[in-house]
Amino acid sequence: MVGGGARRPVSLRESALTGAEIVLTVAAATGGVAALQSSTPVQGLGMLYLLAVLAIAIRRGQLAALIAAVLSVLTFNYLYVTPRHQLTIAHSSDLVHLVVLLIAAAVVGRLAAVARERAAEAESRARLAAAREREAKLVAEVASAILAGESIGAQLESIGQRVALATAAGRARVVLEAVPTPRADELTVPLHPRAGNAWLYLTRDVAWDREAIERVGASIGRLIDVAVERERISERAAENEAARRAEVAKTAILHAISHDLRSPLTAITTAGSALGIGISEAERAELVEVIETESARLAKLVDDLLDLSRIESGAVEPQADWCDLHDVVASAAAHASGEHPIEFALPAELPLVRADAAQLERVFSNLIENAIKFSPAAEPVRISGGATAGRVAVRVADRGSGIPRRFRSHVFEPFFRVRGPAGGAASAEGGRGSGLGLAICRGFVEANGGRIILQTGRDSGTTFTVSFPVASQPASTEGVAGAAT
Repeated sequence: MVGGGARRPVSLRESALTGAEIVLTVAAATGGVAALQSSTPVQGLGMLYLLAVLAIAIRRGQLAALIAAVLSVLTFNYLYVTPRHQLTIAHSSDLVHLVVLLIAAAVVGRLAAVARERAAEAESRARLAAAREREAKLVAEVASAILAGESIGAQLESIGQRVALATAAGRARVVLEAVPTPRADELTVPLHPRAGNAWLYLTRDVAWDREAIERVGASIGRLIDVAVERERISERAAENEAARRAEVAKTAILHAISHDLRSPLTAITTAGSALGIGISEAERAELVEVIETESARLAKLVDDLLDLSRIESGAVEPQADWCDLHDVVASAAAHASGEHPIEFALPAELPLVRADAAQLERVFSNLIENAIKFSPAAEPVRISGGATAGRVAVRVADRGSGIPRRFRSHVFEPFFRVRGPAGGAASAEGGRGSGLGLAICRGFVEANGGRIILQTGRDSGTTFTVSFPVASQPASTEGVAGAAT
């Protein structure tokens, strides 16, 4: 429907069709009068022309109905009003009848035309409402895509897919760029977001008209502003969280340096100063032993810090090869046990795994040393394992008091130490270590494709289980066991 009272231009072809339809309709009414005039008074048959005018008014409008009314009156006068075959009227009653017929035809045509226009207007409004509903539905779908919480790139891709589906376009895409770069078969619609420049590209087979697309594009532009702003807020939140974590890590490292390094440095400094005064040979030997012990402790702490730095930066880079976990664990136990008893119940025939044997030995050394540290002197540390459900596992269990439930989810965090009574293995180094051992264990295990889990009971000690997936075994295992050490 064209607004403002403007009329749609009528083509010559449409005018010809309207004229032909008027002539045919009046001719049909005339034929009806001819067929019925022998049984019905001619004056009453004029109603057939009213029906003809009504039909023309409904189909072609008011002007066509008026032309049909005039033509009907002239035809009726020429053929059926005496004197026949002349456009003259002999009786005044016939004149009145023709005038009434003309007025009735004009009124009927006018009413039918008005009804036709109102029906067309109602249909136009219905189409407009359907179009607005369709556009609102698309905007709602775009909003839901933005609320999905994905990255801005994924959101733009999802918006393009929804626009293509709604508009029946072969392809649609939304791009954030300074200037439009459409492809040969694409239409370009600016979206005008406040955050910058954005463009909607649709293939030319789109079913919607450009005005509707631009209307929806304005709403999509505002929604893109929301998506971009949320992305910025998320990035700032992530940066703030990263800064907070970095601050926590820095504080933990400073805490480790101020406490874990100070004690051995103080012992070394004190022992070194004492060596310069007159002391007995036994005292000298004892001071040298203190210096060696504390130096080794310092060296291990530095190594742990370096290993943790490599793990957290993703620079572990294991040298994977076939290795025998039985031999790796046996070597670790031999270096870590000292005087403490170890119950070694690990089967000799375990499937080989692809991993870095040196890193795994470091893992099991840390676990065994930790278990020894928190087991009563007379209670052995138990090492067991086996292969089941497609994985090969090694378990290191101590006989300590176990880890309190509230601390279990933190035991693999760097620098985490629980201040508690001695003898509690679950204190994750119990406040007497650097708090790095279990974090390093997890880093090395996961870098080699395995996993490490904690199994503990409040009164039944602590067990750490290290497992790896069973891979297809090599054709020949000769020499693999030796390579593991």
